[in-house]
Amino acid sequence: MALQPSILECLACNSSSFANTEQTLVCQSCGAEYPLIDGIPVLVRDWSAHRATIDEARTVNPCWYQTEQPAEQASPWRHHLRKRRLYVTGVIERHLKSMGVARVSRLLDLGCGDGGHLGWLSDFAEEVHGSDYSLVRLTRAKHRSANANLFLADILDYPCADGTFDIVYFNHVIEHIPDDVAALRTVHRILRPGGIAIVGTPNEGAWWWQLAYRRAPETRATTDHVHFYTDNLISSRMTQAGLAVSEIKHIGWGPPDWQLDGRIRKHKWVDDAFELFGRAFIPRQASSLYVIAGKS
Repeated sequence: MALQPSILECLACNSSSFANTEQTLVCQSCGAEYPLIDGIPVLVRDWSAHRATIDEARTVNPCWYQTEQPAEQASPWRHHLRKRRLYVTGVIERHLKSMGVARVSRLLDLGCGDGGHLGWLSDFAEEVHGSDYSLVRLTRAKHRSANANLFLADILDYPCADGTFDIVYFNHVIEHIPDDVAALRTVHRILRPGGIAIVGTPNEGAWWWQLAYRRAPETRATTDHVHFYTDNLISSRMTQAGLAVSEIKHIGWGPPDWQLDGRIRKHKWVDDAFELFGRAFIPRQASSLYVIAGKS
């Protein structure tokens, strides 16, 4: 899809008026220049410093920001991922019905990664946008979802105006960001009044999954997660950021053992059996949390 810079703002002057060459996006108000790489706008203040930060992080684990994210059907947790997707589509469909529309104007996949969600999200909006911190991932997303409008950005210095998006889908990203409240304030800022934010995160602060970390402490040492949320903690952080939480959903149960979890939950009957057991006996110990919120 052709570049649509109208939703983007210059980080230097907040103008949304750009001209572009094959390699550069230029603010027509202040002259600030941003790289265009493979057609993807790079909306950060210092591209060299941004790359250096990623390179430094990858000294801990070379796979970070690089390893291809498997498609839903290729994942050992494909049945769990399907349940998450169906829950989110149900939330969006209810929202559209309440608004009396078939589609919203603009939807953002914030932290879209390799673009695995952009295809089904496009059913619900006239314009689907995706941003990520990693150019490697955005390049993959471009090839997977040619109709999405993609750009590279830092969520803590985000190049979009207040109230730009009707729906912000922020899925399994917040646990990677040290200043999570600041990130959620960005979600609040760019969300339109009457819109919804859908925030997904692992439920790794729950005692069941803390047990998994205690059983394999090396995984705690190598994870790029910096937060380990419970339902109370993530909803509290969202409230602190000004979001009005309307629903919390627990999805997915499994054994508190990281390797065993991936091996056995690839079987649908196992995933379904754990789901029945978990909902009945340990309802707050699910592997994933989704929190739905509006703009308070």
